[in-house]
Amino acid sequence: MGFGHSYVWPLNVITSSFVPPAESSYEIRCSFDSTCPPKIQEDHLNKIKDVFASENPGKIPHQLMSLLEVFDRFKIDIAVTGESGAGKSSLINALLGLNPDDTGAAQTGVVETTKEATKYQHPNLPHIRLWDLPGMGTPSFTSKSYVKTVNFDLYDMFMLVISERVRENNVLLIDEIEQRKKPFYLIRTKIDNDVRRKKSKYAKMRALDQMRQDCEKNLKEKNLDRHVFLVSAHDTEDYEFQKLMHTFTDDVFQLRAEVFSDFLDKMLHGGWLRARYATNHIQQTGKLETEDITELQNMCKRTGFGAAKVRDVLEALSHFQLDVAVLGEMGSGASTLVKALIGLENEECGAADVSISNPAMSLGYPDVRFWDISGIEAVMDYSMYEMKQGLNSYDFYIIIVSDRQKARHLKLAKAVEELRKHYLFVYTKVDCHLQSQSDLCSDETEILDELRVQFMKELKMANLSEQQIFLINSLDRCAFDFVSLESALSSDLNTVRASAFAYYIARTVREQ
Repeated sequence: MGFGHSYVWPLNVITSSFVPPAESSYEIRCSFDSTCPPKIQEDHLNKIKDVFASENPGKIPHQLMSLLEVFDRFKIDIAVTGESGAGKSSLINALLGLNPDDTGAAQTGVVETTKEATKYQHPNLPHIRLWDLPGMGTPSFTSKSYVKTVNFDLYDMFMLVISERVRENNVLLIDEIEQRKKPFYLIRTKIDNDVRRKKSKYAKMRALDQMRQDCEKNLKEKNLDRHVFLVSAHDTEDYEFQKLMHTFTDDVFQLRAEVFSDFLDKMLHGGWLRARYATNHIQQTGKLETEDITELQNMCKRTGFGAAKVRDVLEALSHFQLDVAVLGEMGSGASTLVKALIGLENEECGAADVSISNPAMSLGYPDVRFWDISGIEAVMDYSMYEMKQGLNSYDFYIIIVSDRQKARHLKLAKAVEELRKHYLFVYTKVDCHLQSQSDLCSDETEILDELRVQFMKELKMANLSEQQIFLINSLDRCAFDFVSLESALSSDLNTVRASAFAYYIARTVREQ
């Protein structure tokens, strides 16, 4: 799996019936480096090697973790702005996945409802703060005083919302954003209202094309190349709302890295006046706490890290591929689970291509590669030493519980814990278990609770750390614990990414 990965289970061991040890001994030791893509692109990796060329590899993980722990707490502020009535608050709710009547939703209405800048925390992007700004062009916020009153300087990026043609006020806002050299999206809302009036498909497509041309025309006149999105806040599956979300998710990490590096540059190399201004701005906006800023200053003195080096580190981190091994015995449903996690149906084209040599990826898990490793009994029953060596190639593990009598899932968990890595237990085909227990005079909840209790006893007897088990049916992502599994997986992957990156860099520097 790129640099530093020395072992792999060959295809005939993983995906077919058991191969005698004499025939598979050499193949188990096959190098993975020649067949799998690296975890970081070569150009970014070379920059990182230069950054740490003179460093002791043993100190690199601690240095990187110290830096990334502070970066993980760094917040950026996205302002949603535009004329009053353009649909800013409705767009905020759509971005947050909330209905207007939900708790915590932005207030919407036909009259001016936003009187001051209101902060909203994105549920899946904890580092992002969305700000619903008052509408421009009202008696309270006139066009002339608007930018100064709402203080554009506080924000790192803007979403400029329009609901009709681009007007003079919108052009004024674009000019003010550009003067501050801040990125922005131009978002045309209420598309559904405009398209609904068109009867034919051709007329609808023509209307959408005219809206886009109107938006892009004003940008081109200013020689600006910015994203334009045509969306409906009430129909998020149609038009370009999903494209907006995917683009935004991709862009915000890079934006955080740029804002963070720019702050470091001013703090370390900008002279005392610029450093003081930058530090005060970070503190006043709550992007970092005072103790985090002090930690950054001390760390940079100890390590010699400057803004340029930090920028290279964060750029490499943004391209780092996290490798997740889905481990199961033959017939345990490992392949089906991988397909479910990436949103594929079994019958979809390409669904059967996921394998040990062909990882699966999904927009729902950016920069994560899922490896379907079925048939683990072929390696485990031959050599747990080889198994453990192979496991070390991955960053995180989903261990499927199938044959509880042979308890291979417990042996796998013990091996992973010895590697000091993280994992989740998943019991697939729980629907089949319920069907096998149908003769018992118990309801579904009682049967599942008893299964969980038995599992906890097995963990305790095996001296393993206490773990939740997720009971799922991979063919129904809405049933049982599948939603909880996805939530836990996303959280855990975010947690392990920094440490996996730090140790990978240290290992790469050590081996060069």
